[in-house]
Amino acid sequence: MMYPGIAGNKKQVPPFTICFRCGICCSDHQAILSLAEAQRIADKLGITPDDFRNRYTDKRWPGIKNLLLRKRNGACVFLERVKGSKVTRCQIHAFRPLSCIDWISSSYRRECQKGLARNWGLSVSLAGSVEGTSDRVQEFCRLLESLTTCNGQEISQYNRV
Repeated sequence: MMYPGIAGNKKQVPPFTICFRCGICCSDHQAILSLAEAQRIADKLGITPDDFRNRYTDKRWPGIKNLLLRKRNGACVFLERVKGSKVTRCQIHAFRPLSCIDWISSSYRRECQKGLARNWGLSVSLAGSVEGTSDRVQEFCRLLESLTTCNGQEISQYNRV
């Protein structure tokens, strides 16, 4: 998958829907999960549902049929920054809540634009293209390539995040 550039001092990347793992959505929002999802995640973590609630959910949430994941250091309790990089990693990605699965990244989303600006110094045009200096756009394109391919094979859109 190639990301064509525009001649000149600035380069562009077409609008995208690939999560580039900036972590802004996990910082700006709290994931909601059903009691069944909490049970499933607790089972995957090898802990009891009560331990899960005590360790990972927000006690301030008054919900009876659902829970909110707690934040730690300003982000989801399961989000961690990958050392030496500009990306984050979800510790429960393989069994994350439906509210996280339903999140669709996009160059049009405020959160994704915030992540582009913070991590790469890039912006988004009105047409949805990512813009910035040639070096920064190339660095971002290399990241997108690494997130969408594995051993030279393109990864399905649904397995990219």
